[in-house]
Amino acid sequence: MTSIGKSLLITSLGIGTAFASVRAQAEGYAYLEAGLTQLTWSGGGLSVKPSNALVRAGFQFTKNFAAEVVGAASVSSDTVMGVSFKVDSAYGAYLKGQFEVAPKFELFARAGWLDATLSGSAGGISVSTSDSSFSYGVGAQYHFTKSWYVQGDYASYFDKSGDTIKGPSLSVGYRF
Repeated sequence: MTSIGKSLLITSLGIGTAFASVRAQAEGYAYLEAGLTQLTWSGGGLSVKPSNALVRAGFQFTKNFAAEVVGAASVSSDTVMGVSFKVDSAYGAYLKGQFEVAPKFELFARAGWLDATLSGSAGGISVSTSDSSFSYGVGAQYHFTKSWYVQGDYASYFDKSGDTIKGPSLSVGYRF
């Protein structure tokens, strides 16, 4: 596991523990999600499809409103014209609105801000850059039990200066 991955895991566990302690004092509940996302990074006439693991931790304040943080780390790169591209890491914060459309089934939308570190390498030379952008997405989640659920979404993680990062993700979540 990379140092970014270890840091992401430790941070997520710490946030989850903090949210769980807040839950004891509030009416809402904390949640933690882990999943994979297949990204499409487009810019400068190129399009690549790296993959990232992601972790979200949030607090559901009311039935329809939550706040969450997200962190992601690269699990695979994509190569175009001999250059390997990946989204090294990303982190951000979101507000999330959701609505139950059927028993155990919810639709949601989230909006927030994300900072991403992107890199490319070829022939032993590596270049990376970081930037942040408004981010948003929509999705659905299905609750198997009171605590466990699965979630699918599609998000625009980054859109700035002609570069975009977007794609679907699939996650498993747990309510504390």
